[in-house]
Amino acid sequence: MKILFVCSGNTGRSPMAQFVMKKLVDDAGLSDKISVESAASKPTDGGSLHQGIAMKLRMENVPFDAHNARIITPDDYAENDLIVCMDAGNVEQVKDICGGDPDGKISMLLDRDIPWDKNGFAKTYDDILSGCRALLKKITAQ
Repeated sequence: MKILFVCSGNTGRSPMAQFVMKKLVDDAGLSDKISVESAASKPTDGGSLHQGIAMKLRMENVPFDAHNARIITPDDYAENDLIVCMDAGNVEQVKDICGGDPDGKISMLLDRDIPWDKNGFAKTYDDILSGCRALLKKITAQ
């Protein structure tokens, strides 16, 4: 199973989801079955992980490595089983880039937009953790 998380610039919410989900997958002993990456839904200059996001991940003991933002491509649609977006705008942008969603792979992590919470990113982290836990539970129940 290959999962691709997507947000607008791939420096905040989607890499946070990538690293949170990787930790959940590792903790569940499923690293050999589930791979996780992230991408942007808008053109990006290849920026690194937002400092505030990195600080929040450190506070929550979520391991992360060097990150280089990139935009999603049509090839990503073919190569991933799930493309999980952080907000409704990302869903539409990804569909435009990938030529629609004929295989029903594109969804949102929650049933609402995940905020860009600059005040310590607590709300962003809590939403992403909740969504990733639910997604992993859904995947492993199949």
